[in-house]
Amino acid sequence: MMRWFTGLLALLLLAGLSGCGPVRMEARPQLPPPLIDQLPETVAVHYPAEFREFLYREERYGVKYEFLLGPAHVVKLQRLLEAMFAKVVEVDDPAQARAVAPDVRLVLEPRFEDYAFLTPQDMAGDYFTVTIRYRLDLYSPAGERVDGYVFTGYGREKSGTLSGNTAPLTAATQRAMRDAGAKLAVELASQDSVQRLLQGEDVQPVTTEAQQVQEALGSFSPSPAAPPPAAPAGSDEAVEAGLPAGDGAAPASGTEDRAPDVLPAPGAELPVGETPPP
Repeated sequence: MMRWFTGLLALLLLAGLSGCGPVRMEARPQLPPPLIDQLPETVAVHYPAEFREFLYREERYGVKYEFLLGPAHVVKLQRLLEAMFAKVVEVDDPAQARAVAPDVRLVLEPRFEDYAFLTPQDMAGDYFTVTIRYRLDLYSPAGERVDGYVFTGYGREKSGTLSGNTAPLTAATQRAMRDAGAKLAVELASQDSVQRLLQGEDVQPVTTEAQQVQEALGSFSPSPAAPPPAAPAGSDEAVEAGLPAGDGAAPASGTEDRAPDVLPAPGAELPVGETPPP
């Protein structure tokens, strides 16, 4: 009964907001940064304009939502990186990192992959929940992209715990930001490409999807198609082909029941336990 009442209350609230213009919210960074062991290295970070100014828009149940996420994430990520590394420099382009800081080990470039939220009305429950998915591209000091990581933050806040129409959703968003920041602080330095770059090793740049497809096609050499089996002597097919009765070629010994070898198309899945023919 209480859950039904809460869902009804949320529905009435959204219905009331639908005639009041967009619901505007803004995430704020939560400080201080986590207490972690700092690495004695210099890294660079490039914040693309779409990350700095990211504004999420959605219309649901007649309500228009506008959530400004970019500025708070820039502040939060910058402070997090400063807690993780001895020196953090900001660059306008990953290719400029070495010119700005000759001792730079790697360059990071954050992007938003997705932002999603659910209200009590969506879940027939008592909570606002938020999911934020990010992508962090990794560049070498020369500005070549060598890897990328996707990580996700989750947050929720119970409806009615905070005053105002947007406070619970804002609180859930900031919890998701905090969750993502904790994952990044723990997992980033353990990634193989990050460890190699921090140690001064060379890491090969990644290829684009188009290059990967081209390489796959270039390395694929199908075997010549097997000729069709000869028509039996005296059959209609043999007569139409101009073969006299009794002149049909006999199949080679041991190949009567063998199907021609056909390689699978690139990307096709094989049954478990089978491998493509040479």
